[in-house]
Amino acid sequence: MRKYVAQQGMTLIELMVSMVIGLFLILGAVTVYTQGRQNYQINEGISRLQENLRFSLNVIEPDVRLSGYWGLNNRGQFVDTSAVAVICDGNDVSAWALDLGTAIEAVDNVQAADAGEVSNDCSAFGGGVVVDTDILILRHASGAGNVPLDNGTIQLQASVLDAVLFDDGNEPAVYSAFDPSEVVTHNLVINAWYISQDSNSMDGVPSLRRRTLVGDEMIDEEVIAGVENMQIQFGIDTDLVAGGTIGDGSVDRYVDAEDPLLIGNNILSMRIWMLIRSPEEERGFTEGRAGNWNGYIPLDSVLDPIVPDDSFRRMQASKTIFLRNFQRIQLGS
Repeated sequence: MRKYVAQQGMTLIELMVSMVIGLFLILGAVTVYTQGRQNYQINEGISRLQENLRFSLNVIEPDVRLSGYWGLNNRGQFVDTSAVAVICDGNDVSAWALDLGTAIEAVDNVQAADAGEVSNDCSAFGGGVVVDTDILILRHASGAGNVPLDNGTIQLQASVLDAVLFDDGNEPAVYSAFDPSEVVTHNLVINAWYISQDSNSMDGVPSLRRRTLVGDEMIDEEVIAGVENMQIQFGIDTDLVAGGTIGDGSVDRYVDAEDPLLIGNNILSMRIWMLIRSPEEERGFTEGRAGNWNGYIPLDSVLDPIVPDDSFRRMQASKTIFLRNFQRIQLGS
């Protein structure tokens, strides 16, 4: 005769052990997911910083390379600026925009200056220029030649001897008798690159901006948010020969934007240094805080290292750009 044994379910202890094991498995899965998500966000943030930093440097490079290009003439000291005026915020800012009244005649190709050396009549965006950052002013003719005459736009006509700026849409009288093949018309390009304390999207987020010439007015536009410092150095050729006007064509040293050696020496290259930060603080990020390291070293011999005391992730990079056109640079005073 077969005996039937009553079936027994799980005991309370077995059930509790199973639940604990299940909880450990769930906790492990959640931990792996959380860490993976955090690593993804960190890597995504680093990639975005790298991309923004590359963009910030690359967007300035074409402007730097064209500096000193004045069409057929290609000599800034022979550009006649007397017939035009540059306006900013309703003010005439020709004195610094066209660099009038300095030791170098007419239009200089490149300038770098601290915020105090740029006219207050052309205000920076938001809270103003970030302290101890350089402003880079670039002037040149547009890369495209033989553009249509445009009333209200400052343009440049150049021959091999000289060039004239005008804004009335009429060809300068000095070139009226020239063969059309001997004169080329360009738009005038002036860009003043700077770092603002604020951005379009949010106060307190620094940004790379520029005052750029549109028509006959310097307008302000944001290039990219997050850039919080920019420094400029110039590579100079100090081995002057042939009466002190032509060097041997090699960079002998790099100097800061305010270095007196810039006056009287030829400029062959420019080095741009930038520091960029993430738009928001990163929880748990402490590598950029004071006490953990020596800080970011600005490309300026008189500035102290930058050692933030926050949780923003930052990156720094520099780029050296060799200038295509013969340069003589003078600082604003």
